[in-house]
Amino acid sequence: MITNPVRVIPIECKFGPIAAFAYYVDAPEPAIIDTGVSISASQDIEPTLAQHGIRIEDIRWILLTHGHVDHLGGAYAVWEKTGRNAKVVIPKKEARLLRDKNEQIVDYKSLQGKYITDSAIQEKHISMLTTDIGGIIEPDLEVVDGDSIHLGGDITLSVIETPGHSIGSVTFVLEGFDWAFAADAVQMYGGLSGMPTIENSRLYRKSIKRLLEEVRPKRLFLGHPFRNKDGHLQNAQVECKKVAEVLKASLDMDTKLKDLVKRHLINGRHAEQHELYGPFGSIADEIGYTGDPRHLPCAFFVTMNGYQEELIGTEIKREEENRNDSEKV
Repeated sequence: MITNPVRVIPIECKFGPIAAFAYYVDAPEPAIIDTGVSISASQDIEPTLAQHGIRIEDIRWILLTHGHVDHLGGAYAVWEKTGRNAKVVIPKKEARLLRDKNEQIVDYKSLQGKYITDSAIQEKHISMLTTDIGGIIEPDLEVVDGDSIHLGGDITLSVIETPGHSIGSVTFVLEGFDWAFAADAVQMYGGLSGMPTIENSRLYRKSIKRLLEEVRPKRLFLGHPFRNKDGHLQNAQVECKKVAEVLKASLDMDTKLKDLVKRHLINGRHAEQHELYGPFGSIADEIGYTGDPRHLPCAFFVTMNGYQEELIGTEIKREEENRNDSEKV
């Protein structure tokens, strides 16, 4: 039973036109959930904490929801500022992204990068990715579903696996309050680009339903401001009844994207190649998408790839079932 309120300080980490939120959890063993990029420790995190009379060196836990650069990139710099005393925690499935920068490049080339044919643009993106990560760290703890992080006293965060945005994303839930630090596991209708970033659509759908039906958080802390169905950016900190609205909006967008890809891609693939949008040109045209996928990050290619792979998987499964039925006859 928690006897005292827990203070959470949202920290907006800005880089270029993008901002990602880190969250300081005030506890006997203070924690920061996510860290922005490499410059965020000095540019945003330390000064914001100082405004609240908090020293960054007193942080004892660095908790990472997933391995994307805009959430993991500042971990090394924050860890350094704690005198390397803070314990670094990351989902087990994405620990490789913390301990080896090359793994970030592997992921890039398997997602957005495989749709970009200009090698100069690819090299520029790879340079940006490696620059935004301050350094590599060997994590102290690799967490899985059901694990707990004790921040001293009666303050505990439970670990809920919520993959989809990335393969290993987790949500940290503050026990006794049902506050969920979901970061990018919940995307609504997408961020600035107007497109959610979803690596695996099937897992994303399952995670949103789990949050909505099982976890049922009373407060939701997201990684970015995401858009509602009208295209307006919403607050990244969501409370009370609006939590369910945000989760349902995320499922609504998922349904639209799944239908969109199914209608436009034949057997999971499209024969025509668009100069800018590759095999997804007709989809971009229908939804009026005008973002430039050559910019980093690009939700469009990552998400289209995720839904395309789900569609291909569904087609393969159907063919196998039909073949098995024929063999039985």
